[in-house]
Amino acid sequence: MSQSIPSIVFSRQYHLRDTGILLLNSLDRDWLTLLCFRRTLNQRMLQFKNLADVSGKEAFRKLLGAKVYSLNGEYVGYLKRIYVEKKKGKATKIVIRLLNGGLLVLDPSIAMIGPDGRITLKTDVKVEVKIIGKELAKLQTTVSELRSVRERLLELDEAFISGELTKETYQRFRAALEQKRQKIVSEIKRLVEELEPYTHRLDEERKKLLSQMSSAEGEKSTQILKKLRELRELLARVNELIDNAVHELSFEMELDEFIDRYLRD
Repeated sequence: MSQSIPSIVFSRQYHLRDTGILLLNSLDRDWLTLLCFRRTLNQRMLQFKNLADVSGKEAFRKLLGAKVYSLNGEYVGYLKRIYVEKKKGKATKIVIRLLNGGLLVLDPSIAMIGPDGRITLKTDVKVEVKIIGKELAKLQTTVSELRSVRERLLELDEAFISGELTKETYQRFRAALEQKRQKIVSEIKRLVEELEPYTHRLDEERKKLLSQMSSAEGEKSTQILKKLRELRELLARVNELIDNAVHELSFEMELDEFIDRYLRD
């Protein structure tokens, strides 16, 4: 006896006697398409690794900074921090820096690591991206304030070394400037952390526009080129401001080391 075909697959069947071709109705074709899609998806997911199964400091260190995508494929931020259990060496929770500057704490089992190193979440995450014009302007102003305070500190140090100020007067003025400097440094760090994910998002948008260029023609091609130019200019500005801020923070660390070594008791 021939094996019967499951009714769930072929609920309604029609035969062309002359050709022997089996025709399926639209419902059957949709079901088969879904079956093929799920099979392909399962094969692709086999290439992914659950972050909850990862162990080892070196492995976690490599994951820091990895781009994170929502289930729908949208870029949402990057991996900022991983909390690890000491005994088992497995992650207990992960922290994602979102595009809007916020932090999202998740269970590591919800994160899948792809062969390209990027992380895809098993759920949709919606991130409302705020306009960063104010943050960019504030970063530029704050960096300028830091440079100004640094110059005043150096002038104060020179006056003390040359004997123009007593130690008591010097320490009083320097303490006030140091407090202001530390506050500015903290603000710069905060702004840089908020803006860094935004550069990733701009880069993702740039890549999408470049992929659209291959099939675009006429007016659409012109519009994409215009958007690309605007995007590149904005990305260049953001990167320049962030690089300047990071440079200033590095200089501050070097200055702190010098002061600790030669000027502070």
